[in-house]
Amino acid sequence: MLWIIAAAVFAWLAFREVRAARVPRRGYAQPRPVFKPYLIACMALSAGFAWQPLKYWRFERLLSAKATQLADGRPARVHCNSVADTLFDSEQFAAGHANIETGQIVFQHGWCATLMDYVNKPASASPEDFFALHMFTHESMHVRGETNEARTECQAIQRDTRAAMLLGVPEALARKQALDFYFNSYMGRSGDGWMSAQYFSDQCAPGKAMDEQLSDSTWLPLYSAADEQF
Repeated sequence: MLWIIAAAVFAWLAFREVRAARVPRRGYAQPRPVFKPYLIACMALSAGFAWQPLKYWRFERLLSAKATQLADGRPARVHCNSVADTLFDSEQFAAGHANIETGQIVFQHGWCATLMDYVNKPASASPEDFFALHMFTHESMHVRGETNEARTECQAIQRDTRAAMLLGVPEALARKQALDFYFNSYMGRSGDGWMSAQYFSDQCAPGKAMDEQLSDSTWLPLYSAADEQF
């Protein structure tokens, strides 16, 4: 919001400068000429401040479209919280959350920037960057209609490769990163506390109860490896 207000203020100053060159000020017979350096500075500052919210607005639209695809066509709408939004969010301590009824997915302040970093530079992504991608997939599964966190998480695990590819990540890299997340992050939760246990199931594995046998599953290389053992 502050970015938009600042952009509007400088746009108004630029407009006032142009108007002053056309309409004489009160008490003057002639308008004064435009002071070009001032006008250019105001226009540049207005555009600069407007770029930040515009960039996030475009990213929200991209994420909304891809989340809808991940949710099997159920309409999704992604919103990136500002600092103020996060402060007044009833679920401010959750990095992200989704409303199954409305299809709205919310990322708390900072997480959209992290996901944007991942999309822009996936080859140099940190574990936190990929977690932002996984959170996007997870919340899309809630929009799809799943309420149980363990099942939601497993559905997301199997679709992380798909989600990354929808956002422009090459398949080989997307699959490697998704498998790394599955082995290093997800499987490591089995011995964690109660909170992590809500999101973990030992049935979330190739050939087990939660395996959906997706044609583009993150686990495809694991099926191949299992076949080679027999």
